[in-house]
This record gives sequence, structure tokens and C-alpha cells, in this order.
Amino acid sequence: MKKIFPFLLLLVLCSVKKTPYLKPYFQKDINIQEPSDICLTTDDPSHYYIVSNRGQIVETDSNGKVLRQTKWDGSDYEAICTKDNMIYAVDESMRRIDVFTESDFKLKKSMYLNYSGARNKGIEGIVWVPEQKKFICIIEKPAMVIELNEQLQVTNQMLVKQFFELSSITYHDHYLWFLGDEQHLVQKVNPEDYSIVNKWNIPVINPEGICFDKDNNLLIVSDDMSELFKFKFPNP
Repeated sequence: MKKIFPFLLLLVLCSVKKTPYLKPYFQKDINIQEPSDICLTTDDPSHYYIVSNRGQIVETDSNGKVLRQTKWDGSDYEAICTKDNMIYAVDESMRRIDVFTESDFKLKKSMYLNYSGARNKGIEGIVWVPEQKKFICIIEKPAMVIELNEQLQVTNQMLVKQFFELSSITYHDHYLWFLGDEQHLVQKVNPEDYSIVNKWNIPVINPEGICFDKDNNLLIVSDDMSELFKFKFPNP
């Protein structure tokens, strides 16, 4: 019952706002403590990687069942993406990007980003944009975008005042998709100038991770609830 009441409250709040809301068709508990982000694996479009701020990197099936995992004690992973069969996991507290091979979760290298602020005010999301050949990272609040080249060197950073706060980012159908956990908001964003194209409310408590599956369904992981949600997206 503890999980039902907050969900119903969010559903009511979303329904009275002018911003349209999406209703999940799938919702399931996952055996991952405090999941912080999610992305597709490279070789199997029905599998996902999920990271947690307990230092876990987990591979799951399409319904969130744990298939394999590794844990790096002391790590505070908040973001994950893939590129060229490598996993890029971001440790928020340490301002560090750890790069692993997908096949065996072996750590290949670590890169540090020089970004000031409190330990829990670091990078919340990372994604590779193949057309622009760059990584894009986001800072939660004040909302900021950091652009990196393929060598994980910072090439640009900027405040994006059009966003109140940010908790995750993904790239799909030639657009960026930003997630805000405080506003329970998904925003479709132009990758050229970070202008907002469209937005939707989602009835999810503390949404922390976002991605799309091979069928254009939207996936969200909730940190507080340790749950996976799926949404049929009307116009991806």
C-alpha cells in the first residue's frame, strides 16, 4: 500500500496539469537498490544496463530480471551509456567516468572531470550522440550541460536555464530526451540548441533513469521505489 498511494497522488497531479501525461502499461519491482540510470546494451536490444548509487552495474532482461552484475565498493554511480561495446558509468561524488568492456565488466580506464560543487551535485546523466560524435552530460541543479569529445575531454559547458532541474538523459530518434525527477517530467529536446520540442508528465516517484527500447517504448527507473516502468509513446 505504501507504493500505491504516492503513485495515485502523482497520477491525479499530472492529470490536472496542462502538460499531457503518459500512463505506464508496465510496472515492476526490480532487485536493484536505488537504481539511478538505465540504457540499452549494445548487442542485445532486449537487455539493459542499470546502475545504482551503491556501486552496482547490472545487466537485466526486458522485464528487469537481473542477469549479471558487478559491484565497485565506494562508487556512487548515477549515469550510464554505451559506445562501441564499452560501458561509460559516471561516479557523481568523485567526478569520475569509469569505462568498462561490455563482455566482462572489466574496468579499462577512468577519467576525472574538473567540476566544482557539493559531492551530490555532480553529473546525473550521460549519453553518446553519434551524429555529433560527442558525449553529453547533465548536471541536476542549476541545470547544466557538459559536452565531451570521444577522449572524454570537456569541449563545452553551459547553463540551460530553460530546464528547472535534470536527472537523466538519453538519445533516441535524433532527439535528446531529458528527465526531471522533481517535476516528474520527460522533455524532448533539439540536440543542436537544447530547445524544448515537447514535454510530458509521468506518474513516477523519483524518476532517475530514462531510455527507449527497440520498439520505441519509453523506460523509466524509479530510485526510491526500485521499480521499472514502461510507457507506450504516442509520437516518438
